[in-house]
Amino acid sequence: MREEEIEKIRGVVRDCVSKHLYSSAIFFADKVAALTNDPADIYMQAQALFLGRHYRRAFHLLNASKIVLRDLRFRYLAAKCLEELKEWDQCLLMLGDAKVDEDGIVYDAKDGNVIDFDKDAADREINISSAICFLRGKAYGALQNRSQARQWYKAAIKADPLCYEALECLIESHMLTSEEESSLLSSLQFSPEDGWLSSFYLCLIKKYDIQSTIDAKFKKLENESGSVSGSSMITLANNTDLLACKAEYYHQCCEYQKCFELTSALLEKDPFHLKCTLVHLAAAMELGNSNELYLMACNLVKDYPSKALSWFAVGCYYYCIKKYAEARRYFSKATSIDGSFSPAWIGYGNSFASQEEGDQAMSAYRTAARLFPGLNLDIILFQVSFANSVHWNGVYANSQLQACGPVFHAS
Repeated sequence: MREEEIEKIRGVVRDCVSKHLYSSAIFFADKVAALTNDPADIYMQAQALFLGRHYRRAFHLLNASKIVLRDLRFRYLAAKCLEELKEWDQCLLMLGDAKVDEDGIVYDAKDGNVIDFDKDAADREINISSAICFLRGKAYGALQNRSQARQWYKAAIKADPLCYEALECLIESHMLTSEEESSLLSSLQFSPEDGWLSSFYLCLIKKYDIQSTIDAKFKKLENESGSVSGSSMITLANNTDLLACKAEYYHQCCEYQKCFELTSALLEKDPFHLKCTLVHLAAAMELGNSNELYLMACNLVKDYPSKALSWFAVGCYYYCIKKYAEARRYFSKATSIDGSFSPAWIGYGNSFASQEEGDQAMSAYRTAARLFPGLNLDIILFQVSFANSVHWNGVYANSQLQACGPVFHAS
């Protein structure tokens, strides 16, 4: 078969992938790889198999190739197959030996030299080494080694600031304190055209600065502008992610009505924005809006029955109507689905506290403090006032709170 005919089949494979016709992509990619035995075509076949969820077959194909340990793309895709198969130890073995320190600096396991992940500033692709660091972090997280997971996530975002998922894991799982988050962002090397991204990341992290400083961060990002094909200037002022961050800040400042109004408007625009949904639930809790909580819980359980957020919402509804035992059951279900979902742990503790069960409440809070070292229990996205929910002896409560260190702030 002539080269131009083979290239035409490659084009068919790419088109099938773009149209999500994965069985067709697998069929044609297999033929191209058989005709050429070219590593690039073998990789294309493995990609088609991966997208078609044939993870075991894709891994076998990659592992059987002679270049899997020499080509980072092959090794990374093979490790991704093992990730989907939940074979975490094998996934780490496939990614190879490397060590990372608390600052996210990666060292060669053999000679101890620092591995440099610098990339060309003109390169708009995410550094493959960054993706590998991130996958290592996910594997360690699945193996309950949160310390190693944190370090590899830091290595991933340092290797390439475009690897947003690494920063998302650090923030959402409260792996870093406010100071550590700020220090990490200040160490990132953004390209000149990514100034907007640096500003956006600053809005995502914990917001414990004075109000004027935080307002300035939002205003700077809202004023970031650009043009599309010479058209009028556009900004991120109405971006849903940015407004969700602002709603979270309103909640943290105890401006619950303002927060609720903003999240309501955002969910009208994007009803499946889950970060906004979490903030909306927290605001509805503070306002005692049980009807809204009931509706949100019903919709979430219907649309996302396997997500911790859905059952957390059910727990919020029962907590709001003061059925604490039922609330506790659903908060517990949320933690069993996703042990890294911090609001459920706080809700679980508050449900005990509301029934004067101080020991169990403190046990839940200590678990949250241990799992989420960056969680300053103000209480981020589940700010049911601790002082209002605690009914047992105040002296006992304060003595127990002090045992948790700076995580709690009893009023």
